[in-house]
Amino acid sequence: MVRISEIVSQNPWWKHGKAFTRYDRHLSRLNESLIFFERKEFETIKENAYIIRGCRQVGKTTYLKEWVNKLVSQGFDPKRILYLSLDFFTSRKEMRNAINYFLEANREAQSLYMFLDEATTLRDWNLELKYLWDSGITGRAYIVATGSSGFALRKKGELLPGRGLEGNEYYLKPLSFREFVLQTADYVRDHVETKEFRDALKRLKTSLEKVNIDLKRGLDETYRAVNAIIPFKKELEYLFRIYLVTGGFPEVINRYLRKRFAKEKGYIDPTLAEIFVRNVLGDVTKQGRQETFAVQMLKEIINKYGTRYTFSKLARGVETTHTTVIDYLELLEDSFILTVLHAYDFNKQDLKFKGLKKVYFQDPFIFYALRSSLGGVDVNEVVTEVLEDEELLSKIVEGMVTSHLSMSLETPIMREPRTFLWFYYEVHGREIDNVVRLNGSFTGIETKYRGEISYKDVLRIPQIKNYIILSREDVEYKKNILVVPIDVFLSLLTKSDHNL
Repeated sequence: MVRISEIVSQNPWWKHGKAFTRYDRHLSRLNESLIFFERKEFETIKENAYIIRGCRQVGKTTYLKEWVNKLVSQGFDPKRILYLSLDFFTSRKEMRNAINYFLEANREAQSLYMFLDEATTLRDWNLELKYLWDSGITGRAYIVATGSSGFALRKKGELLPGRGLEGNEYYLKPLSFREFVLQTADYVRDHVETKEFRDALKRLKTSLEKVNIDLKRGLDETYRAVNAIIPFKKELEYLFRIYLVTGGFPEVINRYLRKRFAKEKGYIDPTLAEIFVRNVLGDVTKQGRQETFAVQMLKEIINKYGTRYTFSKLARGVETTHTTVIDYLELLEDSFILTVLHAYDFNKQDLKFKGLKKVYFQDPFIFYALRSSLGGVDVNEVVTEVLEDEELLSKIVEGMVTSHLSMSLETPIMREPRTFLWFYYEVHGREIDNVVRLNGSFTGIETKYRGEISYKDVLRIPQIKNYIILSREDVEYKKNILVVPIDVFLSLLTKSDHNL
């Protein structure tokens, strides 16, 4: 049986047409937001299924609803668009009944859209995609599925070879600093006091839209792009300080900006942090893991943040085996909570799986939310502590750089970060924060967010051709070493095609 009233409630465009945005919970909330953060679109064709992977609260549902809005606004028949939030269902049978109802109502239609949100909450959801494919329905339907558990999406997606998923996975991650700058500059400009600063922000946005960094193009091109934007260093520094607080989560940014320019106290709405952590731990248990162990491990990662250690050392800290630790780390990494950065072995020309690792969270907000919730401290106290602790802040920035480098070069399945991004350390302790393989050669990227820059502090090895030193203020280019302020660099760094 189909609970038709509840299916209809998930698809208000069937009843209201273009006016549905007034009544849709997600899109109506956008009208209350200061900024609607736009994401890249991608082209879909029939016969294929598409998967969008990303962590909680980055806007996956909003992305789908805005897609529906554009279709309806362009004249596509609203009744030929189905949206299902799969965490609404308790079984595949209920999902199948809902889809069959929609297909029966549109038996003659040759073009349909089906959006399956939070697919990973329903066990064996992939078998329903298989059913749709094998029954020929994908020949007349565009199908897009999303999920917060990349682990479950990937494992189930791998069980559907030859059914239109190959090359059709996309990531929806927190906004990059470049996106943040381009999409907040107008709002910030309207709320700062001095005319010179307002005019500079306007020119910054115009200039930034015309220039970017693609690391594959080499240091000369990177230096030219830096020179085009360096006049706006002061404005970028101002925006970077905000980004260090909010990270790239749209609702966190909106609420913070509202508070900041209303001159209210506090950085982050504690409710957002609490909801995020609850969702993260909820997803862990849905994948059959123990919440208490995940909490222990996350606490240990926070305590060791930005330092090097082995899986075995992490396991000893939580009194378990390294195999269990690896299992939980893979789950959290595939769910876009953290990044495990491996060391690189130039002799073996591969990562050191048994060597030391670094573990970073994929966004500053994730660090703040987890440290707050797991430590029983108000999230705004955590933010204040980080901003006032130069060493800890530098670790947060190192993690931010790692996440941005991943987003700039990765392609799901085909080019995962561990195939091109590592760090390097010597037995005596010196290290290079990031090693990136580009066009068959290596570039070392060192983050020096605190203190003055000295070339003597940078580890140089013969296997690495070029170096980029990310500073707080300094700019210099000589031979194969480029020094550039981190806020300027990240404002120019673009995302890969499969990062929306």
